[in-house]
Amino acid sequence: MMSKKTPNSRKSFEKGQSKDKQNIARLIAYVEQTKYIEKGEQLTICKQFNLPYKKSVFANEYRKRFYNYLFYTTTTTADVCKQTNIPEKFLCQAKAYYEKKGLLQVLFSDRCPATKSKNVNFLSTNKKLFKEHYKIK
Repeated sequence: MMSKKTPNSRKSFEKGQSKDKQNIARLIAYVEQTKYIEKGEQLTICKQFNLPYKKSVFANEYRKRFYNYLFYTTTTTADVCKQTNIPEKFLCQAKAYYEKKGLLQVLFSDRCPATKSKNVNFLSTNKKLFKEHYKIK
């Protein structure tokens, strides 16, 4: 007859899974409380938490910061970059992500406070400011 006990390797695997979840939670808390971490440093930070590179932890946090910043401040991507140190390339990806979800809108164009360029899009994630004709998909 076969034993119904869980093999030691399975227990060890489950214990490892629990430890990974704890380490991921600690990593998330750390990233939430620190300034922008350069991409080259992110792998090193993950190793300090005994984890492989968790790109999504960093991406989710910086996308959330972009969203929250634009909820309270209507401004340009370049200005958000200047204020948060999150690279503009990433912010452009976050902009497309939120626009696709109907959570961000270009409200108007004007001179950028960061670059002084003319006719730059000013963005907001605050739906109270969205134009009426904007339809959320």
